[in-house]
Amino acid sequence: MRDKPVLAVKGVRVPFAWVTLCAGLSGGALFQWIGLPMPWLLGSIIGSAASAMIGLPADLPRWLRDSVLVILGLMIGSSIHQSTLALISRWPITMAAVVVYVVLCTAGMYVVLRRFAGFDPVTAYFSAAPGGFIAMTVMGGAFGGRERSIALTHAVRIVLVIFSVVLSYHLLLGGRVTSHGAPVSAALMPIQWGALIAIGATGWLLGRLVRLPSSAMLGPMLLMGAVQLAGFHPPAMPRMPLLVAEWVLGSGIGADFAGASLREVGQSVAISLVGTAAMMVLSLVFSLVLEPLTGIPIETLFLALSPGGLSGISLIALALGIEPAFVTAHNVLRILLILLAGPLVFRLMGRASADR
Repeated sequence: MRDKPVLAVKGVRVPFAWVTLCAGLSGGALFQWIGLPMPWLLGSIIGSAASAMIGLPADLPRWLRDSVLVILGLMIGSSIHQSTLALISRWPITMAAVVVYVVLCTAGMYVVLRRFAGFDPVTAYFSAAPGGFIAMTVMGGAFGGRERSIALTHAVRIVLVIFSVVLSYHLLLGGRVTSHGAPVSAALMPIQWGALIAIGATGWLLGRLVRLPSSAMLGPMLLMGAVQLAGFHPPAMPRMPLLVAEWVLGSGIGADFAGASLREVGQSVAISLVGTAAMMVLSLVFSLVLEPLTGIPIETLFLALSPGGLSGISLIALALGIEPAFVTAHNVLRILLILLAGPLVFRLMGRASADR
């Protein structure tokens, strides 16, 4: 990120982050007024993306995104309790399914991008992975791919997945979705805030030391879960920080559309609609097969296998109360497979082509 980028308006220097957050806030307020589900996430995405695409500056500092990820990690961690451990015996089957799912999604999307979008092999491969937005963009560029095409394809996928998942759960499942999510408290004493801040900061630091992916979220999540399982029960997070997290993360997702033209976005949306729809259908098929094998509800399986961003899917699991620990664990595995195996497989593909 640039160092404190600002926009000069009639002599007043306005940080880019304020523009992005205000655009997201406007979109969130509009969605709240209309009555759409998860307005502060979905509305913030639309508001921020629209602002970025009409040429207004778009930028969010890394520390701000990481700060709200700490909040998200704490809330997910607070949903880890003894009953969560009962699910572990059923997780190996679903974890193995994640591996197969990632392979099938990447291969299928690669073919679609090569045949119908005309992407070169490098750009198609790093655009096809069902996750790892930033890492795939950076690595794809390093291998000679088109970074803008990779980033835009992933950004459109994430937005489509978030919108389709939230709207489908809201419209189709409704009352079937039970509340297993993190407990939410109304107000906290200063000492309770201090305990949460200490767990969050310590978890973030430990996560960075051991180089966890998304350490700002996973570090606090794991530490909070460990504290809970050890028999201590830190205070639950109030609802307001969750809404702030939705607003900031949604604004950040929308800001990724900065610099993209309507034509470019239109082409990416068209091709991503096909690819994302296929991924979501595959998620549904896997969920239908796994439900009788594991006894895990189909809505939990579907969310765990949805190819959205890690933070976005985890946030949805929290908001809808759908086993946040289970959903996050499977999405972490998906991201790790993509980050660790993705470049290795690409190198092997390159060697095989060179040997022919």
